[in-house]
Amino acid sequence: MQGTEHRERPVGDELPLGFVVALLSAPAGLAGLAVALCEELVAALAVVGLGLTVLLFHRPLLWLFAVALSLAPLTLLQGPTVQPEEVVLVLWLLAGVVGWIGWHVLVQRRQLVEHWGDKLLLLFLGLSTLNLPIALLNDVPIEEWLRRWLPMWLLLYYFPVRYYIRTPRQLLVLLAALLIAGLVVALFSLQRYRAGAMLAEYAYQLRGKYARTQAEHFLAFAILGCVVGAAFLRSLLWRVLLLVCAVVMGAAVVVTFSRTAWMSVAIGFLAAWLWLSWRQRLRAVITGGTLIGISVAVVAVAFPALSSVLLRLAEQRFLSIGQGQRDLAIRGRLEQLGRALEEVVRFPLGGQGIGKAFPYYEPALFRHIHYEYIHNGYVATAYRYGVPMALLLIAALVGHLWYGIRQLRRLAPDSVARMVAVLGVAGMLSAMLSLMMMENPLDMRATTMVLLWTLALLNLRQTLADAT
Repeated sequence: MQGTEHRERPVGDELPLGFVVALLSAPAGLAGLAVALCEELVAALAVVGLGLTVLLFHRPLLWLFAVALSLAPLTLLQGPTVQPEEVVLVLWLLAGVVGWIGWHVLVQRRQLVEHWGDKLLLLFLGLSTLNLPIALLNDVPIEEWLRRWLPMWLLLYYFPVRYYIRTPRQLLVLLAALLIAGLVVALFSLQRYRAGAMLAEYAYQLRGKYARTQAEHFLAFAILGCVVGAAFLRSLLWRVLLLVCAVVMGAAVVVTFSRTAWMSVAIGFLAAWLWLSWRQRLRAVITGGTLIGISVAVVAVAFPALSSVLLRLAEQRFLSIGQGQRDLAIRGRLEQLGRALEEVVRFPLGGQGIGKAFPYYEPALFRHIHYEYIHNGYVATAYRYGVPMALLLIAALVGHLWYGIRQLRRLAPDSVARMVAVLGVAGMLSAMLSLMMMENPLDMRATTMVLLWTLALLNLRQTLADAT
């Protein structure tokens, strides 16, 4: 009976007044504290959050669209220091999803868990709280631990997305919101790189990563979505629109010199290829080839005086992969991973805590440095939480992937549900084989959002199939 109630509940139902009041207490309390501390900006943002909370939770679909659009400020505000604005935004997002799940599970007694992937991911997040005493024993400041631990809980947003998104139209509006957020980030990255490149005096300074915000990984996911969408959609106008969006985001990825981002696109494209019809494959190849050509042209137009040097640097960046350990970036990653694995062997069960730095030799700097970020999600999880937790995370991701592949074969070849399923499966394979291998998606909000929306798409197809 719970499953029937879950599927028949109207999407536009208002949430209970008590639930809204409970959520309002968080930004209200923050506003009061900000006034007491004379933090006018935080107080103003908290007051705005009060109004948004009432509006968005009164209409849950607007809430989810706002979460999708929040990717832009979450990315643009992320920096070496924590800003008051991002604290308010992250706390508001976390209060929303935790409160929503608490209401549905503890009060309404609804069954939100649908398969083993859900159970394993919830178990991983729940057990991650036990990492706090380990981190404190290793002299990690609690604020540093919280800054890296809290964003992981944004992954829970795929539960309300799966619950409320019922029709292809709702899905397309949600994807449009994500696309708008991606375009904002891409244009910001191009503008920032343009401003930084004008100050460069030497060619090597163009690789100063002016445009790096960690958002290039989400842009790679969005580019993959545009290519897959163009393969499914029959309307020439929509295919052209998706291509234009992909070109802008592709140009932004080019100036980041991020090999991981383009590797993610390549792996995702190959994975999607397996599930496309021959006509869809032809459309995808045409879209992908056009994307590469126009993206290079856009870079040449945007940076007319630097385009030839910029493109040669990009070519050198990719060709240097074949140099192996002679590439300082690759050598530095290998030194880091080797040292991290030594620490994993020392503390294999509980790890050393989130935010615990360790020394390793950085060839590019010719010295040892202390660093807490590990460019491999699997090794980073084992180092921070222990090997059992790393295996639990892998099992959770594989569980979602397996669930998606099983459902994929049951969907009509040209349906929106199958398009979502293909993108979800391709995105998860890309995340597991590229993003998790080269970065740590759970450490930064922009990369965490990639996993969030991949999980959301993986869990939507059956609902959309039922709707059609």
